[in-house]
Amino acid sequence: MQTKLTQKLGQRLALTPQLTQSLKVLAMNSMDLDSYIEECIESNPLLDKDESQSDMPQAEQDTTGHDKEQETDWRENGDNRWETMYSSSSGRDGMDMRDQQWQEQQTVGQSLHEQVNRQPMGDADRTVAHALIDSLDDDGYFRANPDELATSLHCDAKTIEKVLVDIVQQLEPAGIGAHDLTECLLIQLDGDDASDVLARRLLLHFSDQLFEADEVLAAQTGCSIKELACARVRLRRLDPFPGHGLHGQDNIYIRPEVIFRRSAEGDISIEVPGYSWQGLHLNEQWKGQQWKGVEREFMDTATREAKWLLYALEQRRETLHKVAHCLARRQQAFLEYGLLGLKPLTLQDVAEEVGLHESTISRVTNGKYAETPLGLIEMRRFFSAGLPTRGGGTISVYRVQQRVKSLIDSEPSGRPISDQAISDRLQAEGIEIARRTVAKYRETLGLPPSSQRRKLAARVVHESLR
Repeated sequence: MQTKLTQKLGQRLALTPQLTQSLKVLAMNSMDLDSYIEECIESNPLLDKDESQSDMPQAEQDTTGHDKEQETDWRENGDNRWETMYSSSSGRDGMDMRDQQWQEQQTVGQSLHEQVNRQPMGDADRTVAHALIDSLDDDGYFRANPDELATSLHCDAKTIEKVLVDIVQQLEPAGIGAHDLTECLLIQLDGDDASDVLARRLLLHFSDQLFEADEVLAAQTGCSIKELACARVRLRRLDPFPGHGLHGQDNIYIRPEVIFRRSAEGDISIEVPGYSWQGLHLNEQWKGQQWKGVEREFMDTATREAKWLLYALEQRRETLHKVAHCLARRQQAFLEYGLLGLKPLTLQDVAEEVGLHESTISRVTNGKYAETPLGLIEMRRFFSAGLPTRGGGTISVYRVQQRVKSLIDSEPSGRPISDQAISDRLQAEGIEIARRTVAKYRETLGLPPSSQRRKLAARVVHESLR
């Protein structure tokens, strides 16, 4: 054994404190970021925040102005707030208002059970209806196995389907109890006006051409562009997830990281609100002060950390804007029409377009929400895997799942088609998909295999003949 000095040339990735803080800030949502900034302000004397520059919502600004007017009135005419509060709470209406204020918020599931209890029906049907409501998923869809539910309730699958259609799907909110998205939207289109009729026709017969130009789609459907525009507006107002809050999950307070707005011309504008860190800046109070010893070391460290935080916040804003601009361009149909317009898009696709690493895109979108014309949605919903097509393109997995569902729904009674037959049919349509992939999508949709569907059809025929 001997001791000697050697040199070796190599590369390695070292996470500097600045890079670590940037990654930490980038991964936070706005609520966590607010708490983190408050902690930094308390521990760092060089950080200060100008409250007048923060993004205060318009409603809060109006309330502040109203409070100032009330304060001026109290100075001039006297403060009678206690008398007013006592007089308003002593009456019966005040007591009802107070009871209503403290009443526990009713969940969607509780509302559905209450609606079932109010309707006249037999005890057996009421029991099945309550069980169906409890078996709905978080989106309000019925994806459970009807045979298993029928066995547990000691009835047949035909009764399950009858109660589902005649009772559960008639409850509010509209669209509850559907098997898939298309059925959910069709349940909500129950009107007899022209826009509802045309919207139903588009969903049933022109779902693949729904996102073509108005002139092309109007020519295919034989309607006017104005009628088509009214049907599109009607489709955009439908709720694809009527069961949100079905099981009474704990309230989660969130704020959108990105706001997508659609103009009258159809363009999508992007805004990245700054919220409470909008007015964050370096405190000039200690500028020019001469420090020595331990105090100088502390202030130098505080200066570096403050500058790193401001730089990390600016980088976070720029990264969010880049990613949001890419999402708006690649998923414009999704922002206009909802899930039916979702196109195949992966984290790698966005990373290559904006010039960032895939892990950075994951940090930007994970656990964050966006305000869109469709409402507040998770940013991860912009992404969808795709399957290759024979023409060299890709098709969204969601679209393929809906095609699998439509093929199973249209199969002849008593002669269900197998997963391999579905795979062959989709390949004939130009979609490259294997049998195992079809089986996985079928299980995701909550549909039984062909053997169980054959037994179910035979059981229904036997029950009808008895």
